[in-house]
Amino acid sequence: MLPEPFHLLSTERVLRIDTLEGDILFREGEPTTGLHICVSAVVHLVRSGPNGEAITIHRSTAGQPFAEASIFTDQFHCDAITRKSGQVLRVPKAVVLDGFKDPNFAIAYNRLMSRQVQKYRQLLEIISIKSAKERVYAAMVAGLMGETIIDFASRIALTHEATYRALKSLEKEGRICKPGRGEYCLVG
Repeated sequence: MLPEPFHLLSTERVLRIDTLEGDILFREGEPTTGLHICVSAVVHLVRSGPNGEAITIHRSTAGQPFAEASIFTDQFHCDAITRKSGQVLRVPKAVVLDGFKDPNFAIAYNRLMSRQVQKYRQLLEIISIKSAKERVYAAMVAGLMGETIIDFASRIALTHEATYRALKSLEKEGRICKPGRGEYCLVG
């Protein structure tokens, strides 16, 4: 039922939540309840940027956890919004904390968190690229293109307009191709 390493935890208190697109699972500032795991939903963790724009700080798909920091904090630091209907599991904070008594879970959890840190560092490096065109290209090379261009733009901290312009320019240069509407891929 639970993906690795969460399969090592007690499942008695795990709550299964059916979500619809647009559902808000929690809001920034609300008390934390535990971490979550996408079963079949797609959930974005979103914060507001300096100009009120939505910035996606994490995208969770099937089998992926989110809100892991909530285990060690009292309040959520962002909003969790369902982008694709499906199921989500809520693993209570106490269950996860109790799991750390098992060295196998503790090591596997830390391995998972280490991989996430590496991915976030890569994303920060990409976001630091000033040129929108080069940022879009670097993000595509890193495999960050999501389900929609708007989600992709949010993930790499660009407006969707700037992202579309960059994609068009990259296509014109022959660095990417457009096999279909809203679809882009690397050349070569």
